[in-house]
Amino acid sequence: MQPTRRSYSKSFKAQVIQECAQPGASIASVALGHSLNANLVHKWIRLQAKKSPALPPAFIPLAMPLAGANSHSASSNICVEIQHPRGTIKVNWPNESAAACATFLRHLLR
Repeated sequence: MQPTRRSYSKSFKAQVIQECAQPGASIASVALGHSLNANLVHKWIRLQAKKSPALPPAFIPLAMPLAGANSHSASSNICVEIQHPRGTIKVNWPNESAAACATFLRHLLR
């Protein structure tokens, strides 16, 4: 007489997969904790990965200040500090002239 294969519920498989996903968890130790073969748990993880593709990174909206809302704030200037053997070079440039600042820095750093 041949032994029957054991079957596991979807919720149990999901629980084991979730435990394996925890930081610091080892698949082998989780499998042993449930009296399972580690290869079986690896198979469940592979099957789960095929069923549910990886989610794209979550979009995090950022609040952007309106242009000209704080025209006198310190963030309305481009501030660059460059370390040089002869001393430190500090450049403060208005945001409105960002292209001119880029040109200046390109010439300075040649």
